[in-house]
Amino acid sequence: MKTVTRLAAGFAASAMLLSMTACGDDKKVLESTKEDKTVVMTVAGHDVPLELYRYVALNYKRTYEIGKSPDIWLGESGTALIEELNADVEDSIVTLYATLAMCEEYGISADDAYITDALDLTMDAIYEEYDYDYKTYADAIAQYNMNDSVYRFIMRNELLAEELLNALIAAGKITADDESLQKVFDSDEFIRVKQILVSNEYLAFNEYGGSDEELHARAEELLGMVKNGGDFDELVQKHGQDLFMFNNDDGYYFAKGHLDKAFEDAAFDLDIGEVSDIVKTSAGYSILKRYEKDPAYIEKNFEVLGTEYIDGCYNLEVEAYAETLTVEAT
Repeated sequence: MKTVTRLAAGFAASAMLLSMTACGDDKKVLESTKEDKTVVMTVAGHDVPLELYRYVALNYKRTYEIGKSPDIWLGESGTALIEELNADVEDSIVTLYATLAMCEEYGISADDAYITDALDLTMDAIYEEYDYDYKTYADAIAQYNMNDSVYRFIMRNELLAEELLNALIAAGKITADDESLQKVFDSDEFIRVKQILVSNEYLAFNEYGGSDEELHARAEELLGMVKNGGDFDELVQKHGQDLFMFNNDDGYYFAKGHLDKAFEDAAFDLDIGEVSDIVKTSAGYSILKRYEKDPAYIEKNFEVLGTEYIDGCYNLEVEAYAETLTVEAT
């Protein structure tokens, strides 16, 4: 999923896969410190504590550093990168709080009993996985720059997001019936694309070197192969680094709001059969080609595609609302 809320939940779920070794059951280890609770900014009147800001910032920092030199934060280019990082962090935090603010507009309160009860049940199930060994649980999620308070915030936002999605559907903001979905799938709002990806994750391991410049040079080399008549599908399988594309003749079927924005913008600019220039995304460098949609594939995967489309619409609604919110640094 594209939203930070769902991405954050993914980090949290991954943390639960870590080993569980009994070493204590004192729940006090879960309490946030006074420093953790320090307010660093406000979004639509809601206080944002340092612990949540730190979680988002450090995970973005980790993503930025994949396959790169430790020196990327130095010099003029480092200063520009820090500004870019700060903007991403702020946007992500505002999106998280946009869910909370939108819920309030639709009469959904984070303090409603069914939300708080569901959250308590969710967290208790997680603690139970650790045999209520709170120290081990806290150590596990700390590897994802998270503490218990942040984890609870993310899980609560997930519960609120489900309620908000239902409210948006009920209000007619999001289409969810099969007939309307089929019309979307038949239209140019919904497209099919394949990509040749030169991935950030391979920077430190591939034969083409570890710098961003070398990564881009490799993408240029592959684009040259395409322009010189190379078979796009063969190049995807032989040289692409998108695991989703391996042995996958279908590619991506999607509407806006579900994937990386740069990827989506480039894809929707293409006509069927057209190949893009090199596109920089959060995953690396991509070369895209738009394909004709297969009605049989859509029919077979209608339910999954419908869910993804609805999720994308939800993301767009929240992102648009986030742009209207007032943000103040403290």
